[in-house]
Amino acid sequence: YLRECDFARFALYTRNGLFKATRALGATMVLRIVTIRCCRPLAIFQAFELRSRIVAWDDKSFFMEQRFVSCADGTVSAVILCKQNVLHSSPDQILQFLCKRKVEYPEYPEDLQHWISFMRAHNQALSADSNLEEKTK
Repeated sequence: YLRECDFARFALYTRNGLFKATRALGATMVLRIVTIRCCRPLAIFQAFELRSRIVAWDDKSFFMEQRFVSCADGTVSAVILCKQNVLHSSPDQILQFLCKRKVEYPEYPEDLQHWISFMRAHNQALSADSNLEEKTK
């Protein structure tokens, strides 16, 4: 699933001009966080469509949702949420370069807000665990 998502993200960024704008500004995008939720299995050789969309952004990152959808019956097999950090620029600067105007920040959907809160809590717990490990050495 995740390899296909990498290809789909790159294809989307190429089609919508985001990749070209990022390069023109000397910026780089790196995958910071990705979470996959599998809903239904895809059988081997089963045809599917991978739908990718940028859901929101903040001052450092784009947030994307990707869905694996069965071509046979339209059921969603997996949903991926990812946070793509922008280095040496910002999503705001990239979108201004691309759109030739200021683009307002979108409202975050409720599920994305919950995901961000969960990831923050998870990162804090990992950080606390790492600090404990360092102290016990």
